[in-house]
Amino acid sequence: MITIIVPFYNEEKILCENSIQFHALSRHAELIFVDGGSIDKSAECAKRYGCGCYSKKGRPRQMNKGASIAKGDILLFMHADTIISPKAVSSIENCIKDGRCVGGCLRQRIDAPGKIYRFIEGFGNARAAITKVFYGDQGMFVRRDIFLRIGGFPEVPIMEDVIFSKQLKRVGKTAVLPDRIFTSPRRWDKKGVVKTSLLYSLINALFWLRFPLEKIKLLYDDLR
Repeated sequence: MITIIVPFYNEEKILCENSIQFHALSRHAELIFVDGGSIDKSAECAKRYGCGCYSKKGRPRQMNKGASIAKGDILLFMHADTIISPKAVSSIENCIKDGRCVGGCLRQRIDAPGKIYRFIEGFGNARAAITKVFYGDQGMFVRRDIFLRIGGFPEVPIMEDVIFSKQLKRVGKTAVLPDRIFTSPRRWDKKGVVKTSLLYSLINALFWLRFPLEKIKLLYDDLR
């Protein structure tokens, strides 16, 4: 069984907008929504679709909390503004059970028209396939026993997904499945496609240059 873990903080609007998709997923997987202390009605929305729990705010901390109570032998981590189809759940199960991989991610699709979005997602998907380094909005999945062996997500201010996926590929084979995970374009809409893309590039460059994560987080917060 797959457990889908969704950390959130003040995501009432997007959780309600994706109600049909979450209800559909709940028939194929265990859903756990982890609230980081929301002050809106996010928690009420989330409990309609699956199990709700609370954690101190911080995406890696929230994801680890969800994993600690998960019943599935496969864990799938999704952002609140992403959604997948039930078919993708089956593809993940087949990949793990066939022994083809110990974890991986899905192909990202930004849920908006435009050539610039196709370029952004195409570049990101190609990068993931080549480097086997994944980001959280690509729907990272992993065998539960492997997740526990690694020690879960490092509870750092930012880039926990990159650090975890680098550890994951050292343990066993990982894969980028052809099934899509649909991501809201809201972050690009908020600041503009060019500015947002440049800021993400800067964040990644600073990370690889070993810039302090606390300072990198300040740049990321500007995109929220």
